Amino acid sequence: MNSLGIGIDLGGTLIKGAAFDLASGEMLHEEVAPTRDGEREGGVPAFLAEVRKLVARFEEMEGRESVVVGVSSPGFANRAASQIISMPGRLEGLEGLDWPEALARPVTVLNDAHAALMGEIWQGAATGVQNVFLLTLGTGVGGAIVTEGRLLRGHFGKGGHLGHASLDFYGETDICGMPGALEDMIGNHNVRERSGGRYESTRELVEAVKKG
Repeated sequence: MNSLGIGIDLGGTLIKGAAFDLASGEMLHEEVAPTRDGEREGGVPAFLAEVRKLVARFEEMEGRESVVVGVSSPGFANRAASQIISMPGRLEGLEGLDWPEALARPVTVLNDAHAALMGEIWQGAATGVQNVFLLTLGTGVGGAIVTEGRLLRGHFGKGGHLGHASLDFYGETDICGMPGALEDMIGNHNVRERSGGRYESTRELVEAVKKG
């Protein structure tokens, strides 16, 4: 029985792909490709072209088609888990992209933080846990909640997404129009601005703090 599954994590800078045997949970292959946000290739967003290449390579290496592709991405997924319906300001061409149609395969789409937590439950730090909260720190800030074993998605796919929670009502608005959002206070996307040009990434800032 074919049990090849492919996971794609679409980030602002990199696309991370992996192929799994879904029956055993074994990771078979992994690759990374550039996101190339804002570029186009073959009449489609470049990130889609890169994802198609990753899927094709994994299937070629395994000599079989995947039974499902999972796509995790920033933004809010629709209730059918087939597309991202809201991702303002980044990843041009992502909003409204129908992934099952674009890849001509069964595809499940989740917000990246939601997908990260489901991965931890599948075979990670949250295996066997019924109630858990996860906070993701990257280009932006995301979050996910599982309660009584169920992912809290919310009506608009925003469940657990604390990155756009307001911590300063009088602060500058973020990409969603939220003033003083958590994402703008600790996210990686504006470290250079927040540090007065001293650091280019959160990693650099943390290393500097460690060194005193």
